[in-house]
Parts: sequence; structure tokens; C-alpha cells
Amino acid sequence: MFRSSLCLVYLGLLLLSRPALSQCVLPAAPSAATIDSTFDGYATQNGPGWTGGDGTYSLALPDGTNLFMWSDSYIGTVDPTTRKRSNYLFTAHNSLTVLNQTTGSWTTVGYPPQKSSYFVPTNKNDWFWIGDGIVTQPTAGVYKIKIMLLEWTGFFKLVGHSVVTLSWPSLKVDSIQPVTGIDTSTEWGVRVMPVGSLYYIYGMKDSGTIKVPYLARTNNINNLANASKWQFWNATQNKWLTGQANATALNGVASITPEYSVNQLTYSAGTFYLMTGMDPLSPPFPLWNAVTTYYSCSAQGPWSNKTTVYTTPEAGANGCKTGTLVTYNPKAHMEFTNSDGILVSYNVNANTGSDLVCADDYKPRFIRMQIPGVTN
Repeated sequence: MFRSSLCLVYLGLLLLSRPALSQCVLPAAPSAATIDSTFDGYATQNGPGWTGGDGTYSLALPDGTNLFMWSDSYIGTVDPTTRKRSNYLFTAHNSLTVLNQTTGSWTTVGYPPQKSSYFVPTNKNDWFWIGDGIVTQPTAGVYKIKIMLLEWTGFFKLVGHSVVTLSWPSLKVDSIQPVTGIDTSTEWGVRVMPVGSLYYIYGMKDSGTIKVPYLARTNNINNLANASKWQFWNATQNKWLTGQANATALNGVASITPEYSVNQLTYSAGTFYLMTGMDPLSPPFPLWNAVTTYYSCSAQGPWSNKTTVYTTPEAGANGCKTGTLVTYNPKAHMEFTNSDGILVSYNVNANTGSDLVCADDYKPRFIRMQIPGVTN
């Protein structure tokens, strides 16, 4: 009797010491995705201004418009008949555009005269690529936008992370603050997702052959540039730990392209998490074509219900001149969800640089998928 009581006490303490496992009912698989011609039209721009880019991050702004954040970008003009540029060389490593769906306008932030990168590192030999962003409200009526930036140099060597803060509505740069407390073995800021009082910061580690998702979190958006105040998910120990060295890959995702999205969704039977990306293993690069989703009951996984929702027709197709096209980095844009489903973007690029003289060989494509029970 005494021994049984001790066993029960020990079991209770053990359960209390382990993180609670979220339980939920996962929805049925997403529908096969279909082309969203409206958003494809928005991104088909002849200028003057932005005419193409990748990255394809988006944010709903306080006035009902939407900010799109791009990495390598073309800013200038495109012949409206041939859809060709005067040069295949891109002009900026990052750029911003604002979409007003009411008017259908697509505005390039800072243009004119801005034709080069909107964000520039202190070291002029480096460049910033875009990560995810978030709108904050530090005081009533005052809004700021924080965007993760990844600093690269040389032959695509990651040398650091930063957080840029923008004022709204001017979108002028308040500050660019280096992120301390992490190294460059993992690319952080693929996604920044607020849930309750927490901010989840997704990342990706690339071993050269396999790319896998990672996750950190913090309880204050002002900690975004101070990773010593982050916790990192360790899927082996099933707990949150301090220090990036304790992070492990998320369970259930064998590999994913460098950029992906994660969203908390509510549907008719409760709450779940959706990861949207691309399977880079089947088929392998340069034929990546499988827009893939996963479900989970928690932000950290484990992830399951892998589903291919769309096969990109551009992957492996001929470029406009000599090479072939590649597709990559799908993301869901939940702010645009409507009765037709969830908006998803993916990027199109060319294996041969000279093909990029054709604007259609370097711009995002948009599709929509429906998840049973998810309506907004």
C-alpha cells in the first residue's frame, strides 16, 4: 500500500515536470490548390517601380492595406508587350511594396528615387535578405513594423541577423539592430508568429543536403534582437531550453525549403497549426515542385498529415531564352483568406541568369487551397 502510494506520487511529479502536450482534433487534408489569377495579376507589374522579386512575405497594415517584403528585386520598367526588361541584372537585394486591394494599386516604397536595396548593412560588401515581419503597437495609436533581416556576404555565406524597426505610416527606418546571442549555423526569422503572450521564431538549418525547420520563442517582442532571452525547442527532450546549442530540428518534417510559413488556425472543431512549404527531397533540386502542408496540435509539433496540395508547372519548364525555371519557398498568407480558401505564394526563378530579362521568369505565383472548416 505504502509502495503504491509512493509510485502514484512519483508519477504525479513526473507528469508535472514534463511540458503539457497539446491535444486537438486535426482537420481533413487541404484541397488541391488552384491558381489565384487576381493575385497573379497584382504581381504582374510593368513599372515604373517594382517588377519582380522573391521572398514574398506579407503583413496586414493598420489602414487595411498590405505590405509585401521582398528579397532580390527588380525596380525599373518592363516592356508591357514583350514583358522583357532592358537588363537581366537585378537592382536591389530587398524591397517593399504596398498593395491596396480596394484600388488595385501596387506602390513601391521609396520609389522614386529608390531603385537599390531598401535596407543596407553597415558593411557595404554584405547584403540583407528579408525574413518575416510583425506589426506592433508600442503605445495607443502608434504602430511600428519589425522585420527580421539575414545578412549575407561572398558566395552566399550567412554572417548575421538583424531586426529593422520601421515607423508607420511613413515606413521610414527607425533602427537596424543586430541580433545577439545566436550564431549563423541556423537561419532565424523564417517566420515570426504571435500566439497569446508568446512570439514563435522559426528557423532553418541547412546541412548542405538536408534543410530542416527549427523553433525558438520569447515572451516579449522587444527581445527579438536579444536571443539570450529566447527559448529553443528541443524535440529530443521534448522541452524548451535556453541557448541555441540546445535546439533540435522539429519532429515530423524530413526536410523543407529555406522559407516556409506556420500559422495557428481555428476551424469548426478547434485550433491547430498549419505549416506550408515545399518538399525539397522529392523531387530534388532543381525540380522542386511539391507545395506541401503539415498539421500539428502545437507550434513546435510533432508535425504530421503531410499533403502535397499543388505541383508547380513552372519547375523544369524552359526559361524565355536558354535555361530552365525553378520554384521554391511557398508560404501561406492568412490575412487574405476568403471563401475561396487560403492564399499561398511560391517563387519562380531561372537557372540561367540571362533568362531573368523576362519578367515572368522571376516573380511570385499565387494559389489558393481550402481546409475543411477553415473559413477566415
